[in-house]
Amino acid sequence: MGVRHAATLAVAVLAACVTHTRRVGVPGAQPVAAGLPDQMQAIARQALTLDAAGDRAADTLYAPDAVVVANARVRFAAPRFAGVGYGGRITVAAATVTLEGRFAWVMVDYRWTSSQQNVAEAGRATFICEEKPKGWKIVHVHSSQLLPWDR
Repeated sequence: MGVRHAATLAVAVLAACVTHTRRVGVPGAQPVAAGLPDQMQAIARQALTLDAAGDRAADTLYAPDAVVVANARVRFAAPRFAGVGYGGRITVAAATVTLEGRFAWVMVDYRWTSSQQNVAEAGRATFICEEKPKGWKIVHVHSSQLLPWDR
C-alpha cells in the first residue's frame, strides 16, 4: 500500500467517525449540556496557565496516554506548548469549542509573555478532550507558534 493510499484511507476512516458537529443555538442541533463549552474552554485555559507556571497540577488535566505535540515535537513535560517558556504569563485571545459525543475540540489562540526575559510569543493550540469515567481529560493537544507575518 502506497503512502498516498494509506493517507487517503486514514482520512476516510476519521471522516467516517465524525458525522456532525453540535453547536449551541443552531436549529436542529442536538442539546448540549449546559455550560459544557465553557467547561472545555476552562480546561484549555487552565492547561496553558499551569504549564506556563511550571505547575505539576497541569498533569491532572491529561489522560495517562495523552499525546502533546508542540512545533512538530512531542513534549513529555512543561513547557508543553509552542512558544511557552518557564515563568511568564499566558493570555488567551480567542477560543472556540466543537462538541461531538464524548469528544470536544478546543481551538485556542494564546500569547505568552515574560517581562524577565523581555519576550512575547504568539501560539495556537488545538485540544482534543474526551469524557472519561472520572471527567473530561485532554487526550491530544498540538500547538505551534504563529509565523512572524501572521502576528
